[in-house]
Amino acid sequence: MTILQAILYGIIQGITEFFPISSSGHLVIFQNVFGLKEPQIAFDICLHLGTLVSILIFFSKDIIDLFGKDKKMLYALILASIPTGIMGFLLSGQIEKLFGMPVIVGYMLILTGVWLALATLYTMFKHTHIRSTPGVLNSIVVGIAQGAAIIPGISRSGATIATGILSGMDKETAFRFSFLLAIPATLGATLLKAGKIESQMMSGDAINFIVGGLTAMVVGNFAVASLLKLLKNNQLYVFGIYCILAGSLIIALFF
Repeated sequence: MTILQAILYGIIQGITEFFPISSSGHLVIFQNVFGLKEPQIAFDICLHLGTLVSILIFFSKDIIDLFGKDKKMLYALILASIPTGIMGFLLSGQIEKLFGMPVIVGYMLILTGVWLALATLYTMFKHTHIRSTPGVLNSIVVGIAQGAAIIPGISRSGATIATGILSGMDKETAFRFSFLLAIPATLGATLLKAGKIESQMMSGDAINFIVGGLTAMVVGNFAVASLLKLLKNNQLYVFGIYCILAGSLIIALFF
């Protein structure tokens, strides 16, 4: 792997991990259309650690508040993580085969796009009973949505933000809840992958791993800030349109 390849992977990770366009779905696209290989496990972990650090930096104040004045949010995150963990444990083995089925990814991207469009419409016309703190039902359904995002083509951020909004959260609460919920999910998935690393995989590529991780972190911060701005302006549908078009193209190419 070269430095330029490490930077490319970092950019892809930083954009697709946080923009609601499905990082796993785009990995399938790049593998099948451009012949881009899945990064080795050790490097993939570095990329995910990079985006995890970007979340920790961007939401540092919110994280501190979880252990102070915002304990209700902490309890909601714990509750939401339960269905996510159960679904990940039960479905992970069956989901792996879907990475070789781009047509399924196409349909899931379209589903993500419709999901985002519905959330945008909801925010435009719904003005009552908006929650600034997730309740029990909100937490559970968002946790289920995050669990569903194990399917390639379903965006984790898109599914959780849209579900949060459609379940009655205000936009910024759904946004914060989505990315705070990503912390235990990303950390858990990373630890599971870490158990598969062989020591020789780290040899000779330390610089590339660091560059890839740092690139993912920087691009990830930009992506999160951009997503928040678009969400505040009721422009989540932009990603919905993209997902529908991308999914339709994939189906046309591989059906």
